[in-house]
Amino acid sequence: RRYTMETRSAIPAQWSEYNQDETQPAHTIADKWYGVIYGFNADGDAFDYLCGVEVTARGTLPDGQVIIAVPPGKYARFATKRHISQMNDMWSEIYGEWLGTDGLVTRPGPSIEFYPLEFDGRTGEGGYEIWIAVE
Repeated sequence: RRYTMETRSAIPAQWSEYNQDETQPAHTIADKWYGVIYGFNADGDAFDYLCGVEVTARGTLPDGQVIIAVPPGKYARFATKRHISQMNDMWSEIYGEWLGTDGLVTRPGPSIEFYPLEFDGRTGEGGYEIWIAVE
């Protein structure tokens, strides 16, 4: 779905719908979920967001689902045990305090939210990671 910085608060509702959909693509890797942020417009204020899982092979997808191939390259990974409600703070810290301190700069490519097995989508507890494309 397409969002702006003003409408991004609707992303949790997208996850809720995704989790209620019992159709999954073939060749799914269990217990790993991803939010993929990509397709920024020229002004950087609108983007596409995908809820998804990793697959081991391309195949026929259920209606309404797409495959996004994450391009190879270097990613800075930021892990936290914070509650999911603090994700906006995490993004702010990454861009305001961390990026650039080690000479890393962002490069074109998607940003990724990774939700490991320990993450509980019902409670928002268990931690998650944010991956930023860097060079």
